[in-house]
Formats: sequence, C-alpha cells, structure tokens
Amino acid sequence: MALFKNVDGTRIQMTPKEEAEVQERDAEWAAGADVRAAEEVRDERDTLLVASDWTQVADAPVDQDAWADYRQELRDVTSQETFPSEVTWPVAP
Repeated sequence: MALFKNVDGTRIQMTPKEEAEVQERDAEWAAGADVRAAEEVRDERDTLLVASDWTQVADAPVDQDAWADYRQELRDVTSQETFPSEVTWPVAP
C-alpha cells in the first residue's frame, strides 16, 4: 500500500526510503505497547497504594489485616498471567 505525505497542501507519494522509515517507526511504536501498558498499570497501582497508606497507621479505625492483604494484592498485579494487557484489580475492603 502506497503511503503519501502532504507538501504545501499537495498530496505526494512517499519514496521507498520514506515509506521504510515510517514502517520502522510504526513497528517500534507497536513493539513498545506492552511497556506503555505496564507503566500505566503500575501508575494506577501506585496511586491506589498511596490512597490507602493511611490504613496502615497503628490507630487507623479499619481492619488493618484486610487492608494489608488488599495492598499486597495491589503489589501483586504485575505478577498476573495477563499483565499488562489485562489486569484484575483487587477490591478494597
């Protein structure tokens, strides 16, 4: 399939070298999809951990064992078999 570029408002077919460069760039982007997805999951996990830090204070009025288990499950999301494409998030107590 031919690729085109816009030069001063005119649609021009790319040279074979330009097409190869675009295809290489697209392949590199696609290859990095899992890395980007893993980063997004880790960011979400870290946000949830920070939001639940208060539950581990000695006098927090919560079931600390349940919250500790939840927080461990958050840390373990990166060990799930389908990580990073599909993550099953634990439910907070």
